[in-house]
Amino acid sequence: MKKLLLFTYLFCISLLVNAQDLVSKIPRDAKAVVSIKGGNVTDLVSIAEFENSKIGKMFLKEMLRETDGKVSNLDDLGIDLNRSFYYFMQSDTLGFKHSFLIPLKNKEGFESLMPERQKEKIIKDGDLSYFVDPYDSMVTMWNDNMLLLTFSQQTSQHNDYSYNDYGVVEEYAVEEAVDVVDEAVATDYPVMTFSESEFNFGNIAQGEIVEHSFVFTNTGNSDLIISDARASCGCTVPNYPNTAISPGESGEITVKFNSKNRSGIQNKTITLTTNTENGTETLKIKSYVGDEEVVEEIIEVEEIMAEETVIESTESIYNEDYYERIRKEREAKQLEENKVLIAYAKSTMIGNYAKGSILKNSKYTKAVGKGKDEAIAWIGDFGSMYSDILKQATYGLGPNYMGLYDTMDNIYGDMSVTSRLNFEKEHASLNTSYTMNDNMAKYVKAMYDGKMNSNFFNYFNEDKMLGYFSINASTKGILEAYPDMMTNMFENFKDDEVAAFIPIGMRLLSLIIDEEGVAKILRGDMLFVLTEMKERELSYTTYEYDENYERTEVTKTKKETLPGFLMMITSSEGDMFRKLMDIAVKESRGEVTLNANGIYQLKTNDLPIELNFMFKDNAILMGTSFEDMVAIKNGNYKGKVGGTHKNLIKKNSSIIYVNGQEIASTFPREVMPDDIKKRIDFISENTRDVLFRTSKVKNNSMEGELILNTPEKGHKNSLAYFLNMINALID
Repeated sequence: MKKLLLFTYLFCISLLVNAQDLVSKIPRDAKAVVSIKGGNVTDLVSIAEFENSKIGKMFLKEMLRETDGKVSNLDDLGIDLNRSFYYFMQSDTLGFKHSFLIPLKNKEGFESLMPERQKEKIIKDGDLSYFVDPYDSMVTMWNDNMLLLTFSQQTSQHNDYSYNDYGVVEEYAVEEAVDVVDEAVATDYPVMTFSESEFNFGNIAQGEIVEHSFVFTNTGNSDLIISDARASCGCTVPNYPNTAISPGESGEITVKFNSKNRSGIQNKTITLTTNTENGTETLKIKSYVGDEEVVEEIIEVEEIMAEETVIESTESIYNEDYYERIRKEREAKQLEENKVLIAYAKSTMIGNYAKGSILKNSKYTKAVGKGKDEAIAWIGDFGSMYSDILKQATYGLGPNYMGLYDTMDNIYGDMSVTSRLNFEKEHASLNTSYTMNDNMAKYVKAMYDGKMNSNFFNYFNEDKMLGYFSINASTKGILEAYPDMMTNMFENFKDDEVAAFIPIGMRLLSLIIDEEGVAKILRGDMLFVLTEMKERELSYTTYEYDENYERTEVTKTKKETLPGFLMMITSSEGDMFRKLMDIAVKESRGEVTLNANGIYQLKTNDLPIELNFMFKDNAILMGTSFEDMVAIKNGNYKGKVGGTHKNLIKKNSSIIYVNGQEIASTFPREVMPDDIKKRIDFISENTRDVLFRTSKVKNNSMEGELILNTPEKGHKNSLAYFLNMINALID
């Protein structure tokens, strides 16, 4: 009895979990999954706090307008914002299927948002309700617990007319579906019926402006929307209604023709962009600018030519019957694809997969962990997805174009990507982890297994810096690994020319390039330090004009905020550096000079700042501060870099660090209006440092991390910080 009670309890708990979290609706073989933990987000910023923020009020105002007053708060949407939202993608050789899972707490609230004409298209199937968008074939399906939006991205969009030739829809008979399509699909479109589609202004004088209105009626069963109207010439200006035309209502397209600088026969076309079945509608005007007798003769000739053209076109295979058949075939194909998509949507709503849900996928569950993040994006098999993308991109070029599909596993096989978004109390972070196979890990590790020059830390002071950018790569590793990687990637190509050329080309590259020699010139490690943002007075040349429009060259000054920096690059070829700079001194006509301190200086009108160059401690140094360069040269510069920044630069393959508060404080405020000054001051007071790092390879994995630190006071957490910043900066 106890076992029965325990089983019943666990069963009820299981039902409750399935009802609350939609992850069970995602199939085990999904290629990519994105989740947003609604409960985590609303714990950080409540729904009421968002609604009372400036951006929340703007959103609700727009929703109120779009829904004719039906939505006055987020609760009216019928969406459960405290549960998790999901996106997942499946792919195969035929294309991609994209699905969005949205939790509902009130389906009646969701349905009440729909216009009446949309409600009429809802199809009921048990506890499921759905409709299909006739324009993009997206299926919208829902029940009491969830809303599903799903659509497919087909393999080939190149030739709508010949899909049967490629066997894409073998199980469907197009001919049998045509009649169904005619009844079910064609009536959904609005129809634009004109009383006339051409108008002849006759003979008009040059410079005369004439106007005509084309009257039309919407004889279809849905609203008509005209989104654009363009004429074939700037002399013709169409004007069209910018509101929807309901079924049975009429409207006008007014066309003005300006005959200024025109002569002879004038034929102009106006193309309307609409939501009718064809997507466009065409109007024509014609006239003759000049003698009245000539115009009658020319119009008569035009009518004869038009009759001959019609006779010739009916003899071609591309006649009206041909295009009608093609249209029906295309609609039939779309109808069958919709049937497949509807069946797919129903199976997703049920979620009873033979292989289980994504929760049975150990790669996914291991990657997402306990789900404490606010959002997670996961790609489980990057290689197969990349292969599917290539198959779509090369569709029609052969069954295995250039062998691309076979070679993906060598490099991208078993590669997964996981990104996590978190909003902590004092920082927001986005962490992305790349897991590679042995081949890819071997190449990437060789390329980014650099060693940072420790002397760099003697040349800057972290108390004075505004930020830095470092690269810790290996030139030798890149030159050795890249040819081998390319050969490995292309070794299975079926194309004879490519199969022969790539390995030979990579081998020649390896023989020609001396990897160790190039690495002596540039080892691969580099550090760029932003030292200041300073307002400087610059001279520039312009011209002034007297009353006779004679110009005189004058020199003026202006103030600009310019950066100060120091760039350091490791090299063991100091002698080569000095010889190259000596050549520049001789050939630059005074723009490059060598001063008594042994520092090369570049001064040119093309640059707003002066650059200083020198070689010291196996490093090429380039900086804007002559005083700092002299101090470094003489060994008097007092560098200061703490353990935190040293470890970041040394232990990662690349780093970008920005001291946001210091940079914001350098903005010139003197010429700014008071309201702008207040916003700049707010940014300066509430901005902290930003860090982006890319790790080195460890255990076949590599990490990228973006961290934005936030003030300790004034914001309850980093998500609230962003909301507060928006409130302060927008009007």
